Amino acid sequence: MNILSRFSRQQGLSLIELMVAMVLGLILVGGVIQIYISNNQTYRVTEAAARLQERGRAALRLLSRHVRMAGYTGCSGPLASFTNTLNGAAVPGFLYNFDTAVQGFEENAPGSWLPMLDASITSVLKGDVLTTRGAYGTPTAVTGQPINAADCNSSASYMADLKVSDTTGLSNGDIVLANNCTSASIFQITNINASKIEHNNGAGTPGNSTQDIAACYAGNGQVSKLSTITFFIRNNPNGVPSLYRQEFAKPAEEYVEGVEDMQITYGIGDGVSNLVNQFVTADNVTDWNDVISVRINLLLRSVENNITTTPQTYTFNGVPVTAPDRALRRVYSTTIAIRNRMK
Repeated sequence: MNILSRFSRQQGLSLIELMVAMVLGLILVGGVIQIYISNNQTYRVTEAAARLQERGRAALRLLSRHVRMAGYTGCSGPLASFTNTLNGAAVPGFLYNFDTAVQGFEENAPGSWLPMLDASITSVLKGDVLTTRGAYGTPTAVTGQPINAADCNSSASYMADLKVSDTTGLSNGDIVLANNCTSASIFQITNINASKIEHNNGAGTPGNSTQDIAACYAGNGQVSKLSTITFFIRNNPNGVPSLYRQEFAKPAEEYVEGVEDMQITYGIGDGVSNLVNQFVTADNVTDWNDVISVRINLLLRSVENNITTTPQTYTFNGVPVTAPDRALRRVYSTTIAIRNRMK
């Protein structure tokens, strides 16, 4: 028999064979699609979790640094003994109350805080609000007052400009602290150049009530920038709740995206050691000078939705919560000691 002639009579596939082949092909394609979807979803979850961890660490690092350094004034001791030449220094307002290193505001109801928020803090979305005050940044050395000499020759020098080694990080209008471990003075810079800081009265906001800073800082003094910095949650331009940082009454800056809630309690010391007797909310703090530590709970959410297959259930601030969407959420917590309150 001619084998070639027998095979030459094969003209194609039957309908049944074609359908079987198509089914097998669909199964293979479906398997590949399923693997792709599964891997893609795993990637999205992993990516969202990594971003949450990154942002959580950044938020805690930022808050921890400011709380830890709250009330720092170099080697000068308590601010209550300083010369404060700012206008209204006898009864300092919220922005310039440098006697209070840490101050908080408890959200007691949606859109309501106790104590009541200062007028400079606006557009807060939700969560507690935290304010820290103190000297931040690298200090610059005072080289002369009023001339480049190592000492002051008369009390008139107290009203003279400060000669400094460097003005990097300082600007006209900044509130600064001059100290030499014996004396300290708070004033506002009214004019600045590469080597000189002026502190005249009658200009600026809040301005200086007097030009006399009441001490000599030539030779062994330093100048540091003072700041009142407030942290709160606000929606960013994309509608995502984020952690914002506001210095004095300047426009607030977005620091960490995706921070949905912030709850804070304050550790009250026993007045003798560094032990905390109790943690209380801001509305239960009677004297902010008794606060020696701050406990912060942050709730972060992924910027993207539809990360989880079902709405996530989590515990935040001791309360079980079911998320209203399918974004991924994580809780981050830390307790920070205020170094300048440690005995």
